Amino acid sequence: MLKVLTMRTTLVFPLLLACLFVRPALAVECTTADVVVYGATPAGIAAAIQAGRQKKKVILLEPTQHIGGMMTSGLNKTDASPRLGVYGGIAQEFLDRAKAHYQTTDPIRIYFESSWAEDTFKRLLAAANVSTVYGQRVLSVVKTTFIKRISMTSGRSFCGSVFVDASYEGDLMAKSQVSTILGRESKAQYKEADAGAQPLVKPTVGSSVVTVDPYVVPGNPGSGLLPGIISYKQKSTGSADSLLMAFNYRLCVTDNPAIRVPFSAPADYDPQQYEGLARFIAGLQAGQHEVSNRYFIGDGTTVGNKYDVNSNPWFSTDVMHLGASYVNGTEAQREQIRKKIKTYTMGYLWFGQTDPRVPEAVRQETARFGYCADEFKDNGNFPYQLYVRQARRLVGQYVLTENDIVKKTKFADTIGLGYYTMDQHGMLRTVLNGAVADETRPGISAGPYEIPFRAMLPKTTQTKNLLVPVALSTSHVAYTSVRVEPTYMVLGQAAGMAAALAPGGDLTQISIKTLQSKLVAAKQVLHWTKN
Repeated sequence: MLKVLTMRTTLVFPLLLACLFVRPALAVECTTADVVVYGATPAGIAAAIQAGRQKKKVILLEPTQHIGGMMTSGLNKTDASPRLGVYGGIAQEFLDRAKAHYQTTDPIRIYFESSWAEDTFKRLLAAANVSTVYGQRVLSVVKTTFIKRISMTSGRSFCGSVFVDASYEGDLMAKSQVSTILGRESKAQYKEADAGAQPLVKPTVGSSVVTVDPYVVPGNPGSGLLPGIISYKQKSTGSADSLLMAFNYRLCVTDNPAIRVPFSAPADYDPQQYEGLARFIAGLQAGQHEVSNRYFIGDGTTVGNKYDVNSNPWFSTDVMHLGASYVNGTEAQREQIRKKIKTYTMGYLWFGQTDPRVPEAVRQETARFGYCADEFKDNGNFPYQLYVRQARRLVGQYVLTENDIVKKTKFADTIGLGYYTMDQHGMLRTVLNGAVADETRPGISAGPYEIPFRAMLPKTTQTKNLLVPVALSTSHVAYTSVRVEPTYMVLGQAAGMAAALAPGGDLTQISIKTLQSKLVAAKQVLHWTKN
C-alpha cells in the first residue's frame, strides 16, 4: 500500500505544483487601455490623438504595417476649400502643417506627399503618447452591452473602457454584432430624391453618345461579355440594392526623371482587360472627339512634381462590382481582390503607354510618367491602401440622410461639420440595348452641414462603449458626401473626445454640452456661421 501511495504521490505532486505556479495555457493576456482605437485611418489617428491629449491611455491598432489610410496612400489633396473654415481642430492642424511645410499658395486646396503625411501623423501620435501596434486585425469580440475584449488574428487581445472602430470596412462593429447595412436604401425608406438604383446611360462626351460594343466578339451576345461588364437585371429607379461604389488605388506618379520609376507590365498582364477602353477610344476618334494626352494620368498636380491619379468618368482606374465580395470576404479573399485591382491598375498604365490602339501622342505622354521612387519604398512604389470608398455602414441611433445635408438640419448634438458634394462613383457597368452602359452619377451640392453625435453610436441595446466615425450611420446618398478624409478626421476627433469623457466607458452617460464645449476648446467647428 505504501508503495502504491508513493507512486501516486510521485505522479500527482508535480501536477499540483504546475497548477499552483504555472499560468494555464488557455489564459490569454489582455493588453489594457482606456481607449482602444481600431484602424489607423485619418479618423483613427485623430481619435487616438484627441483621447491622448485628454491624458487617457490609448492603444491604436492597425491591421497593416503603415498608418494613415488614404492620406498616406496617394490621396494627397484636400477635398474642400480650407478658406471656408469648415474644418478646425486636428484636421486643420494637419492641413496647416502641410501648407507651412510646402509653402503652397493655392487658395482652394492644400497638397502634401504621402511619405510626409505618414511621418507627420507619427509625430502627432507620439506627442499625444499614443501606443501604435501594427499587424493587428480583429478576429472576434467578447461583449455584453459593453465590449470587454477584442481578439486579433495575431493571437493578442486588447481590453478597454471605450472602443473606436475607425476602419474603412467597419470590421470591429460587424464583429460586435451591431446593426449594419451594405448597399443602397430605396428612395422610399428615407424619402430621399436620389436614393436607390439610378437610370442607365451610355458613355457620352458632351452631348454625343459613344457606343461601345460589350461583347467579346462584337455583335455576338453568345461570345460573352468583356471584362468589367456584368449581366445585371437593372432594378427600377429608386429601388434598394447591394451595390457599392467602385474601388481603386490613388496613384502617386511623377514626370521628374530623378525619381521616376517607369511603369511596367504586371506579371499576368492581359490586354483583353482593357478591350472596352480600346473600343471607347476608337469611338471617340470615330466621332472626331479629342483623346486627351493626359487621359491616363489626369491633371492632379500636387507638390514635388507629383500627381495624384484618380479615375475618369468612364473607363479608368475604377473597378466596379467587387465591393460586396471584398467587404464580406475573409482576409485571404480580400487580399486576392486587392491583388486583382492592383494588377488591373498597373496594366492600365502599361496599356496607356504601349498599346497601338492608344493614340501615339497619348502613349508618349503617359510614358513620360512613372511611379515615385521616394514613395511606398517597401511596396514597389505602389500605394499601400486600396481606396475602399464605401463598405458596410452602421445603422445607429440616428441615420444621417440626403435631406439632412440638403436642408442643413440643425442638431442639438452636433459634433462637427461635413462639406463635400454628394458624389456617387461608378456603381454598375452593364448592357443597355446591346451597348455598354453605366448608371448615372448624381452629383448634389452639399455645402457645410452638421453631423450629430448619435450617428457614431450603435443602438443602446446593442453596445454602449463603441464609436464608429468612419462607417457612419448614414444613408448611402449621404455617405457619398461624408466619405472624405478631412470629414473622417473631424469625426475621429469627436470620437476621441467622447471616448475620453465617457464615465466608466458608458457613452450614453456623456453630457453633450460638455462634449461640445471640450470640442470647441479643441478648435473643432460645430456650426456653420459663414455665408
